Formats: sequence, C-alpha cells, structure tokens
Amino acid sequence: LNNRLGVSLEWFTRKTEDMIGPAPEMPVILGTAVPKTNNTSLRTNGWELNVTWRDRLKNGLGYNVAFNLSDARTEILEYPNHTGTVTGYYSGKEMGEIWGFETIGIAKTQEEMDVHLASLPNGGQTTMGNNWAAGDIMYRDLNNDGKIDWGNSTKEDLGDMKVIGNETPRYMFGLNLGLDYKGFDVSVFFQGIMKRDYFTGSSDFWGASSLWSSTFYEQHMDYFRADENHPLGANLNGYYPRPVFDSGKNKHAQTRYLLNAAYIRLKNLSIGYTLPQTWTNKLRLQNLRVYVTGENLWTGTGLTDLFDPETISTDPAGMMKYPLSAVYSFGLSVTY
Repeated sequence: LNNRLGVSLEWFTRKTEDMIGPAPEMPVILGTAVPKTNNTSLRTNGWELNVTWRDRLKNGLGYNVAFNLSDARTEILEYPNHTGTVTGYYSGKEMGEIWGFETIGIAKTQEEMDVHLASLPNGGQTTMGNNWAAGDIMYRDLNNDGKIDWGNSTKEDLGDMKVIGNETPRYMFGLNLGLDYKGFDVSVFFQGIMKRDYFTGSSDFWGASSLWSSTFYEQHMDYFRADENHPLGANLNGYYPRPVFDSGKNKHAQTRYLLNAAYIRLKNLSIGYTLPQTWTNKLRLQNLRVYVTGENLWTGTGLTDLFDPETISTDPAGMMKYPLSAVYSFGLSVTY
C-alpha cells in the first residue's frame, strides 16, 4: 500500500509479586492499627492497537488518520483474606469491582411498598433503614431468604449483594484526524473511554444527604413527589428517591444509580494557514503560519454536568470539582 498503512498490536502480561497491599483484618483485641506488609500478588493482562493511514491525493489534498485503542484488566492472585470478605482484597478479585444491590425501582405508592415488604417476611428491608414509604427504593431479594441485607459480606454469605459493575477504565482510545490543502491545515484529536462504571455516595450526586451536608443543584429537582399540590408539581417518575435525612437507606450502592462514565471528548481542534513561499520570500522569511486552536471543546457522556468524566477518578470521594476549561488560542508562527 505504498507505506500508507501502519498497524501495530502489542499484548502483555505483567505479574507483580509480594507488593504492599492493604493490612489484613485482625481481631479488635489487637488494640492497634494492623501494619501493612508485602502480602499481595497480582497479574495484569492488556493489549494496545495502533492503526495509521496517511495519503495524498492527485489534487494535492493530504490527509491522515491515527487511531489507538488499549485495554487492561488486573486480577489479584494471592492475598491473606482470612475472613473471606469480598468488599476488600481477596484472591481472584478483579480490581475495580463495585459490589451492590439490584434495584427493583422506586415505590410509587404506599401500597406498592407494603406489597414489596410483605414479600420479605423474614425482616423486610430493616437492615437497610426504616420508615419505608412511597418514594423509597425497593431492593431485590437475590438469595430468596425473605430479607434484604449484606449477609456477612463473604464469599459464603453475600446476602443480596453482587458485583454490579467495575470502575476500571476500559477500552481507552484516541483518534487523530488531519487535512492539509494549499496552505490550509486542520487537525482534530478525540480521546475517551468506551466502558466504565461509576458509583458515588457523595452529597454532590445525591443532593439531600443529611441536615449538615446537603447540596442542591438543578439536576436534583428530578426527585419523587406524589403530592399534586406541591409547588413543583407531582413527579412519580423522578430519577431520585424522595429526599430524606437519614442514614442513607436509599443511597446504598445499587444498579439504579450505577452511572455510565464512558465518554468521548474533543480534546483539540487546530486550524491554520501557511503563507505561500513566494510571499514569505519577499518578507525574507522561511515560513509564516497563522492558526487558531481550541481545547476541551465538546464532551459526549451519559454523566450529568455534576461530574467531569475525565476527572472523577482523581477524587476517591467522588465529589464534584471545577470542570476542565475550554481554552481558545490564536497564534502566529514565524521562522526566519
């Protein structure tokens, strides 16, 4: 293909042994913090694909495309998890797992909630909270024991928990596009992640959390309201449950509020024009180019404006941060 096409594929396996992992759980009678030790071994499998195409047509139009795609997954091979809990490290765990409950939905009436609780004769949802009413979450009884709980959070007793997602960024990609014709040039760079799950318990997402730590943004207006005389009107199909100040009974990790953090972002757009050589020679210059550049111009994502998909991983609490700014630049490049 006259050197127009370039393809490279790399695959790797990396095994890390005796790394410092979380301190293993010990009885509270120990009376002090458990020291960290070299107690963990893990393996990462990944690959990276790069494809490029560059060509120039007979009319002088040049164009180029470069695409890269990569993925990696990490599994814990060995860890001294004596209690068998699944919420921390354990042998066989895939890094990034999100454990939670399966959501049936929001009860639209008190009768619907009562029917749901009646289907759980061995304790209902009392371990999750109390005073269940219309507008609250109904959790699914996965182990069919007549109640909703965490069990012992061990492999032998998961209660009604399951892996509902994974926060590890998957299928990270970049796409470069370029054109040039008669002195004009355009370059575009897209970047993003094709698959990523995200759950947060922060008040920035939930709005009403407690009397002392609550936030309220425009997105939080979409909450359950059954009263037709409410100043905002009834909203039986609200995204959020009814706002209550409690221990978080509606805010446990669950499938309904597992967010899709995949995104694509136009990271850079540059448009330039290089003056013809005959012009620059008269000015005793080798090259003169004028250009305009924009950064972070557009983002496609399922997340609301409460979060920036590119920065959520930098804050483990999942709190909203100042978003990435769009930047516009104008420039003149001169070579003597």
